[in-house]
Amino acid sequence: MKLKRLIGEEEIEGKVKEIAKQIEKTFKGKFIIISLLKGAFIFTADLVRNIERQVEVYFMKVKSYKGQRSGELQVELLPKVNLKGKKVLIVDEILDSGKSLKFAKEWVQREGAGEVKVCVLLEKEKEKEVKADIVGFKIPNYFVVGYGLDLDEKFRNLPYIAKVEGEEA
Repeated sequence: MKLKRLIGEEEIEGKVKEIAKQIEKTFKGKFIIISLLKGAFIFTADLVRNIERQVEVYFMKVKSYKGQRSGELQVELLPKVNLKGKKVLIVDEILDSGKSLKFAKEWVQREGAGEVKVCVLLEKEKEKEVKADIVGFKIPNYFVVGYGLDLDEKFRNLPYIAKVEGEEA
């Protein structure tokens, strides 16, 4: 297996700042971020450091991948927060099949949120079960790692995003 750099550190940093400005224009006043673990934790941390107002951050853990294959959805953590009438931004690192984000969005809506938007750093060019409102980069249907994205818990720490080439690890 080989990794091929797809998006560099400076490009990610610039895009995160751009997304933060877009979020501030989208949401007037107070809002809540729900970040999907584990993959979005680095993106979320960088994002909130670039938002120039107070924001509450909560976490949800929903997973659908084992290795490079999408599988059954598993819910491992739901945030304990009152969302009734609140503005909520769901943050994920990548929109792939959309299973996890669809679950998250439907859960937030069932909890009574007044406004729900979805923000992703990466969106694969393929059919999805949900639409993102804010997208950093559109990428081909590659399996990617780095900047929080993993392959069986490896490569999250890479400061860039890389395409996985070759056989599964």
